Amino acid sequence: MNIKSRDLLFGFFLIILILTTNIGLITIEKASASESKETDLINKISKDYTKKFCNSIGFGLSKESAMKFSIAENKKVFEKRKGIENIDKIALSKKIAVSVIDGCGYQIDLNDDKDIEEYANYYLSLEQDK
Repeated sequence: MNIKSRDLLFGFFLIILILTTNIGLITIEKASASESKETDLINKISKDYTKKFCNSIGFGLSKESAMKFSIAENKKVFEKRKGIENIDKIALSKKIAVSVIDGCGYQIDLNDDKDIEEYANYYLSLEQDK
């Protein structure tokens, strides 16, 4: 093999290596960006829901009434938000459950992992009914 063909072959493999590396990085960045947007939306919904729920409990509503009210209000607030239809409902329910129990769980006697799981499941069942 002469030097020109060896240099040409080396250049070809170098270009292939650079292209595949860059293509791989671009898709990872896009996936990471979309995941970050979904996580941000989950955090916003959870924070808003928790505020509404805990205020409702503070005003004397039952747990079920406060949940129904908070779900209905959050649906109104976030219904036109881009990406809301693709949000991971299970991740959202768990985030909400943790947030509620941290925020005002002591008022309704919720405080451990079992309560978090029960609240998340109950949230999902009510949210699907709406």
